[in-house]
Amino acid sequence: MDSFEFLDDLFEPVIVADQTNGIVYFNSSFLTLFKTTPRAMKKTEDYKMYFSAIVPDFPSFYEELQKSNQAISSELTFFLEGTLCTIIIKGVMKESGYTILLFKDVTVEKQLNDKYRAQLEELKNTHAQIIQSDKLKVIGEMTANISHEINNPLTVAVGNAELISFALEAEDLNKQRDSIQNFHRNIEHSLERINKIITNMKEYLHKNEEKKEYCNAQDIIEKAKAFVAPSLKGTDIKVETLFKGKAPILLVNQVKIEQVLVNLINNAIDVLQEKHTADPKVNVECEVDAGGNFVYITVTDNGPGIAQEDRDKIFQTFFTTKDMGKGTGLGLSISNRIIQSHQGKIELLDTKVGASFRITLPAIGIAGHMNGNWERMMSDSENLTRVLVVDNEINILNLCMNFLSDGDFHFLGSTSAEEAFAELSRSEVDLIISDVKMPGMDGEEFIREIRRKNIMVPVLFMTSKDFVDKYKSLKNELGLKGIIIKPFTKEELTGAIDAALK
Repeated sequence: MDSFEFLDDLFEPVIVADQTNGIVYFNSSFLTLFKTTPRAMKKTEDYKMYFSAIVPDFPSFYEELQKSNQAISSELTFFLEGTLCTIIIKGVMKESGYTILLFKDVTVEKQLNDKYRAQLEELKNTHAQIIQSDKLKVIGEMTANISHEINNPLTVAVGNAELISFALEAEDLNKQRDSIQNFHRNIEHSLERINKIITNMKEYLHKNEEKKEYCNAQDIIEKAKAFVAPSLKGTDIKVETLFKGKAPILLVNQVKIEQVLVNLINNAIDVLQEKHTADPKVNVECEVDAGGNFVYITVTDNGPGIAQEDRDKIFQTFFTTKDMGKGTGLGLSISNRIIQSHQGKIELLDTKVGASFRITLPAIGIAGHMNGNWERMMSDSENLTRVLVVDNEINILNLCMNFLSDGDFHFLGSTSAEEAFAELSRSEVDLIISDVKMPGMDGEEFIREIRRKNIMVPVLFMTSKDFVDKYKSLKNELGLKGIIIKPFTKEELTGAIDAALK
């Protein structure tokens, strides 16, 4: 044991074993960790048998050590005198024939980590409940108006059903055909209106809101407007939208972004009503920044604005400028957290008149890098296949993203050739899947252009059966690796990707 005295100064527990697995050295930290005595350790003839009896997973670590001459175990959990312990072992087999095992006791860290994770999960659940509570509050405030909104088309439907029953009593039904068809159309229209109102409510209250999808910004804004429409009944308030350029596509959780817009628009409506603003207006504007990296959605009213002393507190939880009982102080706080979870920000702008809130969200390309497997992309990029899908139909992008979400893929989507060029300029991809028929630059032109730019990434065409002949004529010229025929299954998509890359 004298030759290993230099290990005495180590704080970590350590043992040394010879070629027969007999323990020839141990330090005092080891005795403390395993609650044993020098006499007991000197009687130990085989360290493998000793630790295997204490630590259930020790044999697998031992096998790895014998195979590679050095190994680091995963967290090994075992009970010692009724206490749950967790250790990590590092082992090295030296050329001299000795094996050195270094033990790290991570029991405290493990317990703290588990406690932290439990508290974090509890906070996430609490936050989700607060968000749901905020939505229920909005629904509660709107219940009377929504009931009125449903009763109107319901009255029309019941009335027209009665008119149909009267018409069916006529002797000559052929003469009543046009009237009956008209009454039937009125009923269908009324029921569609009721269904739309209920569907919006169900989507708004839906709790499974972690998933992000490709959505049209115009659809999000119009749904938010439709949801607050009942609050505008009997008022002079106008809610108008303005898109500066084409409405952008976003990669977001649609329900959550709608919730933010509903909060902002409702706040503006409340202020305009309370302050009796002349010619009251709420404007919702949407535009993309000059670089195409960010989308701005701005909600502005022409009310009295927000007092200077309140501006710094406006996003604080439970802070409200409304009278007691009229506001919870949660709306803007929750909205701020929702936008932050989308890697964006919400801010109160300086304006001469009214209040103006601007939401900044990453555009489709930037958002794609922040979605899905991006954490694995940072640490395990060689095991992920980066797939860029170019298709102007957002439903196709969502389908492909869902199909590839549980595999070794990092999905990136573009709705046009222009967006795809921007994506290729900012990052490398392993495979491109392009629709053939697209507005503006179609798939053929897009592939020709990337080949001219000497981008030799494998390409799959995704199209209908009508373009199979076109694919065959372009395959060799453009170096196409295959074709995916719409409609397609998950197996057909992943199979075509595997074949293209092999």
